[in-house]
Amino acid sequence: MPTKHINDTTWRLVEKETVRAVLETREPVKDTDVLNWLILRGLKDIDKADYKELKKDDKK
Repeated sequence: MPTKHINDTTWRLVEKETVRAVLETREPVKDTDVLNWLILRGLKDIDKADYKELKKDDKK
Protein backbone atom coordinates (compact mmCIF):
# COMPACT_ATOMS: atom_id res chain seq x y z
CA MET A 1 0.00 0.00 0.00
CA PRO A 2 1.38 3.45 -0.86
CA THR A 3 2.31 5.71 2.00
CA LYS A 4 1.49 9.43 1.88
CA HIS A 5 1.94 12.19 4.44
CA ILE A 6 -1.21 13.62 6.00
CA ASN A 7 -0.72 16.90 7.83
CA ASP A 8 -1.37 16.94 11.57
CA THR A 9 -4.48 19.10 11.36
CA THR A 10 -6.15 16.77 8.89
CA TRP A 11 -5.11 13.69 10.83
CA ARG A 12 -6.69 15.09 14.01
CA LEU A 13 -9.96 15.45 12.08
CA VAL A 14 -9.68 11.81 10.98
CA GLU A 15 -9.10 10.79 14.59
CA LYS A 16 -12.18 12.72 15.72
CA GLU A 17 -14.21 11.09 12.97
CA THR A 18 -12.92 7.70 14.12
CA VAL A 19 -14.24 8.38 17.61
CA ARG A 20 -17.61 9.30 16.11
CA ALA A 21 -17.63 6.09 14.08
CA VAL A 22 -16.90 4.01 17.18
CA LEU A 23 -19.68 5.74 19.12
CA GLU A 24 -22.16 5.32 16.26
CA THR A 25 -21.38 1.67 15.53
CA ARG A 26 -20.56 0.71 19.13
CA GLU A 27 -17.80 -1.42 17.66
CA PRO A 28 -14.05 -0.97 17.29
CA VAL A 29 -13.13 0.90 14.11
CA LYS A 30 -9.60 1.39 12.80
CA ASP A 31 -8.53 4.92 11.94
CA THR A 32 -7.24 3.64 8.60
CA ASP A 33 -10.71 2.27 7.82
CA VAL A 34 -12.27 5.65 8.60
CA LEU A 35 -9.68 7.37 6.42
CA ASN A 36 -10.53 5.02 3.57
CA TRP A 37 -14.28 5.65 4.02
CA LEU A 38 -13.73 9.41 4.02
CA ILE A 39 -11.68 9.20 0.84
CA LEU A 40 -14.23 7.00 -0.92
CA ARG A 41 -17.14 9.24 0.12
CA GLY A 42 -15.23 12.32 -0.99
CA LEU A 43 -14.41 10.78 -4.36
CA LYS A 44 -18.07 9.97 -4.86
CA ASP A 45 -19.33 13.43 -3.88
CA ILE A 46 -16.68 15.90 -5.13
CA ASP A 47 -17.27 17.98 -8.27
CA LYS A 48 -15.27 20.44 -10.38
CA ALA A 49 -16.35 23.49 -8.38
CA ASP A 50 -15.10 21.84 -5.19
CA TYR A 51 -11.56 21.66 -6.56
CA LYS A 52 -11.48 25.40 -7.22
CA GLU A 53 -12.82 26.18 -3.75
CA LEU A 54 -10.44 23.77 -2.03
CA LYS A 55 -7.46 25.12 -3.95
CA LYS A 56 -8.46 28.67 -3.03
CA ASP A 57 -8.72 27.67 0.66
CA ASP A 58 -5.35 25.90 0.45
CA LYS A 59 -3.62 29.15 -0.55
CA LYS A 60 -4.72 30.89 2.67
